[in-house]
Amino acid sequence: MFLKRLESVGFKSFAEPITVDFVPGVTAVVGPNGSGKSNVTDAIRWVLGEQSAKSLRGSKMEDIIFQGSDTRKPLNIAEVTLILDNHDRTLPIDYQEVSVTRRVSRSGDSEFFLNKQPCRLKDIIDLFLDSGLGREAFSIIGQGKIEEILSSKAEERRTIFEEAAGVLKYKNRKKKAEYKLAETQENLNRIEDIIYEIDGQLEPLKEQSSRAKEYLSYKDQLKGAEITLLRTEIEDLHNDWRELLSQIEQLKQTENDYTGQIQIEAAQVEKEDLQIEQLDQVIESLQQKLLELTESFEKLTGERNVILERSKHTTQSKEKLSQQRAILQDQYLKTETELKSEQNKLTEITVSVKQTNSKLIELEKRLTHNQDELDQQIESLKADYIDQLNQQATTRHEIKIIEQQRNQMIAQKERSQTEQTSEHADYDKLHQLKVKLAEEVNALNDQQSIIHESLKQAELEKEQANKLLKDMQARLEKGQRQIDLMQSRKDMLEEMKQDFQGFYSGVKTVLKAREVGKLSGIHGAVIELIDIPERFLIALETALANQAQHVVVSNEQAGRKAIAYLKQQNNGRATFLPLDVIQPKKITNQYLEKVKGHTGFVGLANEVAQVDPTYKLVVDYLLGHTIIADQLKDANEIARLVDRRFRIVTLDGDIVNPGGSMTGGARKVTNQNIFTRDKELEKLTEKINQFKHRAEKFAGEIKQQSLLVAEIERKVEHLRVKREEIQHQLHEKLAEQQTNQIRLSHIEKQIQMIERERETKKAEFNRLESEKEKNETKLKQLQAQIDEIQAEIAKLTQEKDNFEENKASLETEYQSLQVKIAEQKKERMYQNEKVEQKDQQLTQLSESIEAVDQELELIKNTEASAEFITVLEQRIQENEAEKLQVTKEIQVKRQERLQLTQRLGERQAKYRTLQSKKQALTEERQLLEVKANRLDVELENRLLQLQEDYELSFEKAKADYEKSDDLKSLRRQVKLIKRTIEELGTVNLGAIDEYERISERYEFLTSQQADLQDAKDTLYAVIREMDQEMELRFDQTFSKIRVEFTEVFRQLFGGGHAELTLTDPNQLLTTGVEIKAQPPGKKAQQLALLSGGERALTAIALLFAILRVRPVPFCVLDEVEAALDEANVERFSRYLKAFSEQTQFIVITHRKGTMEGADVLYGVTMQESGVSRFVSVKLEETDELLETKS
Repeated sequence: MFLKRLESVGFKSFAEPITVDFVPGVTAVVGPNGSGKSNVTDAIRWVLGEQSAKSLRGSKMEDIIFQGSDTRKPLNIAEVTLILDNHDRTLPIDYQEVSVTRRVSRSGDSEFFLNKQPCRLKDIIDLFLDSGLGREAFSIIGQGKIEEILSSKAEERRTIFEEAAGVLKYKNRKKKAEYKLAETQENLNRIEDIIYEIDGQLEPLKEQSSRAKEYLSYKDQLKGAEITLLRTEIEDLHNDWRELLSQIEQLKQTENDYTGQIQIEAAQVEKEDLQIEQLDQVIESLQQKLLELTESFEKLTGERNVILERSKHTTQSKEKLSQQRAILQDQYLKTETELKSEQNKLTEITVSVKQTNSKLIELEKRLTHNQDELDQQIESLKADYIDQLNQQATTRHEIKIIEQQRNQMIAQKERSQTEQTSEHADYDKLHQLKVKLAEEVNALNDQQSIIHESLKQAELEKEQANKLLKDMQARLEKGQRQIDLMQSRKDMLEEMKQDFQGFYSGVKTVLKAREVGKLSGIHGAVIELIDIPERFLIALETALANQAQHVVVSNEQAGRKAIAYLKQQNNGRATFLPLDVIQPKKITNQYLEKVKGHTGFVGLANEVAQVDPTYKLVVDYLLGHTIIADQLKDANEIARLVDRRFRIVTLDGDIVNPGGSMTGGARKVTNQNIFTRDKELEKLTEKINQFKHRAEKFAGEIKQQSLLVAEIERKVEHLRVKREEIQHQLHEKLAEQQTNQIRLSHIEKQIQMIERERETKKAEFNRLESEKEKNETKLKQLQAQIDEIQAEIAKLTQEKDNFEENKASLETEYQSLQVKIAEQKKERMYQNEKVEQKDQQLTQLSESIEAVDQELELIKNTEASAEFITVLEQRIQENEAEKLQVTKEIQVKRQERLQLTQRLGERQAKYRTLQSKKQALTEERQLLEVKANRLDVELENRLLQLQEDYELSFEKAKADYEKSDDLKSLRRQVKLIKRTIEELGTVNLGAIDEYERISERYEFLTSQQADLQDAKDTLYAVIREMDQEMELRFDQTFSKIRVEFTEVFRQLFGGGHAELTLTDPNQLLTTGVEIKAQPPGKKAQQLALLSGGERALTAIALLFAILRVRPVPFCVLDEVEAALDEANVERFSRYLKAFSEQTQFIVITHRKGTMEGADVLYGVTMQESGVSRFVSVKLEETDELLETKS
């Protein structure tokens, strides 16, 4: 097999589709640094199944897709195809040519194709697994491998040998097994803890369960006794209750008779009592009237006596007071006349004083002012006149402005009224909207509450469903782990079977040679050709023993060839059974008849083994003289019957040999038992299938639960969306409500502002009206003042003209007036005193007259009372007569009441007698009713107890249970059972079920513990087997590589010696690998002490040695010779050329020596930035190519 072609598009820098044809031998890929040579290596590595982006020199898998350049857009897909020549069928697929394609997109989706048919990555990996192109193969060798070999640590260097030995898969399996072992141990520890805890609960639960069962038995006995007791008591109580009811009815009838008589007497008593009450009211009314008459009499008598006493003094006082009043009246009139006269005189004097004083002031002014002053006054008055005219004009203007403002305000008032009407209309609309929004907000709040509760319930359902889903997933994972454990065991057994582990070395060699077609006529080992029922497995395993590994061949010639092959391989011995010459063995009928009659006889070994008829002779040959017995004792007896001529094997594996010797004892169980391996594989396969079927079924349930969870989540999401919608609507409504409220408040403020403006305008209007009136008044005043000033100016002008002429006479007149006014003031003061005296006298006389008038009025009243005495006397007589009449009526009514009271007393005595008799009957009846009620309560309690304790009606209990004739004995029995139950103490009835549940769980956990322990032992065995296999493979591979390394080193260096050694040969699983090399002409040294070129060439020698031990169809070498000098490159090239006869090489290089040894040269250029291209080149063109700038 070899690599024919590589096709790629969009992979890394290969933006355009490329096709590279390879030929057997050496193909060199050359190009300058950074041109994309190594992308060829990455492409091949990727198609062969590489999953690590880091191994492909990227951080994520998308990095392998062409990222674009300055002139090209990024691609969205990368695809690489390898075409392999498979004419020798190295790959286990029936095609001459095999194409493997891998494709990846930027979305992360990957696709795989085998011969253009979709497949899985696992299919591709499995295809290359045993072809030398697998993950652990050395089909791609880069600088990293050289660095691993050159590592200074021997322990790190062993990884190369592990890869070559193919033990990495065993290491991974071991890690998995160790992980599963740790997990199993953890589960085992947990189960042991639980078992320990349960073990401590079992014994107490067992005791509690036993006590609970005993308790239930007593409860059944108690139930029967109590139901019988209740049934009897209920019947007896019911009979007593009915008898009491009969007695109560008789007493009630007698009571009713007495009640009729009592009602008659009570009616009469009530009637007579009413009559007495009416008489009492009449008597009380008459007594009240008598009291009123008495009080009236006393009052009239008192008034009469007072009036008589006053009449004695009235006449004398009246005459004296009349005379005194007349005198006072005359004095008052005289004084009043004198006062008026004096007041007139005072008035006259006061007027005279004023006149004189005015003349004096006038003269003083005329005398004190000269002509200049008069001129100033005239000028001042003229200025005032002009000022007043200006004020008059201003006032007229103000009045005009006020008129204009007033007219404007009237118009504004009308507009304001219109605006107010409009605002009120808007306010009404917004208020209606406010009410509507409030209703809508309340409705949304209600919806929100409902949605909130629904969401809360849905989230609870979601939480419960998720919890159940997680529990189910955990159980599925647990089951999957068990499947993995069994699958791991199965894989190990299958691998052991495929690798023929457990067979002798020679047998294994022959069977493997048969598998690869190196030997023919090999049918297989005996154990492979027969099927042993499980019952006879131990017996036949013992009987066959080593013969199970005898190899069945077609004929003697096939046996001879197999023996020759073993000798050639120097790999053990084997026994062969040629079918054409083998002779069967048989027990004669004589002995067979004897043993068949023995009870311990089971069968003949050759008959119980199931085999294809072709191999019946082999089974008869090996087991024809073997008898199977039940036990060793039976075998001894059967041996005597057959004269100890044949071998007898028991079902337990004990043997009685011909001649009488016996073999037996304990058998060692091993995981490499070739007898049990197939059976175990069958069981594991069946168990795995069962577990997988259950897992698939459970996965379906999980899927359903997941769908339920998804449905609930959708419901929750729907409710959340609904809640958000409602919240959004609510927010909108609240915002609208807030906006409406703001508008409402604004309109309210507008209305209030309009009202205030109206009030302000009204006040302003009133102010303007007032201001207008003031201004009009002011205008009138100004006009009057103007007129006055004009007159004053004229007057002063006249005075100015006359002043000089009259000045002397005015002075004389002024002096005369001063004397006159002094005399007048003195006279006025005297006259004023006289007026005050007369006024005081008049006041005193008025008061005296008033006092006399009061005295006379009193006397007049007294005279009128004297006439009233006669009237009083008459009223007193009438009062006495009426009092006498009322007293007589009171005596008559009292007599009637006394008679009625006597009759009422007799009737009340009779009424009380009847009441006493009835009361006695009532008390007797009530006692009987209390007794009946008590019986009724007891009866009800018994029925309730029967219903609640035993869920039985009385009719059912009466039908199912007989009445007891001995209640005392029955009660004693119930009491005794109850005491027994009480002595049992607190009983845990749940302990019965709990004990069964715990017992079942204990048994289950014990079984689980055993299974886990078996799994643990199995895993330990798997780990041991992995260790043994790894040690074996490592040791064998290391030995072969060490031999090859010495030879390759000598060929590459042209002599010298090299050696590989283990740092710790006793620890093959951890030992490091040391490399010692002795180039020609030098002494042996550690690898680290060699020169750089020698170290690199030594590492290459080791890689070639590995390739000789683990050959591959083709190998990619990525600049492995970069560190070599020219001489060593030539050696490397020559050896590579020689080696290419066995292996196809694709070499990524920039060394000319390597290129010279290549059969085909390809160049990689980057003429366009970021885009690589393939070109075919000739050797003489390589220098120019390598110098090309990418």
